[in-house]
Amino acid sequence: MVKASWHVRIERPADAVFDFVADLRNEPQFNPDASNIRQETPGAIGLGTVWSEDFRRIGRYETTIDQYERPSRLGFDARNPKTDALVRFSFAPVGEDATAVDCTVELRMKGVMRMLEPLLAPTIRRQIEQTRGPMLKRALESA
Repeated sequence: MVKASWHVRIERPADAVFDFVADLRNEPQFNPDASNIRQETPGAIGLGTVWSEDFRRIGRYETTIDQYERPSRLGFDARNPKTDALVRFSFAPVGEDATAVDCTVELRMKGVMRMLEPLLAPTIRRQIEQTRGPMLKRALESA
C-alpha cells in the first residue's frame, strides 16, 4: 500500500472549501492526473454520490463519496482494475475566513501494478504530498 498525506491552510471558509472538494468536477484544478469527471448519480452531492473519472496512466475510476460530514469530513472510495484509492479530507476552521485542510491518501495496487509498487511508491507519494495541497490552495484563493 502507498500512503501519502498533506496539510494546507486556505484563506476561505470551511464550508466553501468542503463544497469545492466534494464536487469532483473541480478535481482537475488541484490534481492534474484527473479528467473527464462526470457525476453518475442524480441529485445533490452527498453521501453515496458516484462519479466516474479518468486518471492518467491508470484508467477510469468509479469514485463514491463514502464520508460526508459537511463541513468537517469528506471521504472518497475510488475503484479501478489496477488501483483502489481511499482519500480522506478533514476541514477545520481557522478563525472566520480560513480553513486547515488535512488529506490522507491510501492506494492499494492490484495485479501487475502491485509488483511495481516498491518502485512507484516514492514518486507517487512525493507527487501527492508536494503538489495537491498547494494546487488546491491556489485554485480556491484565486477564485
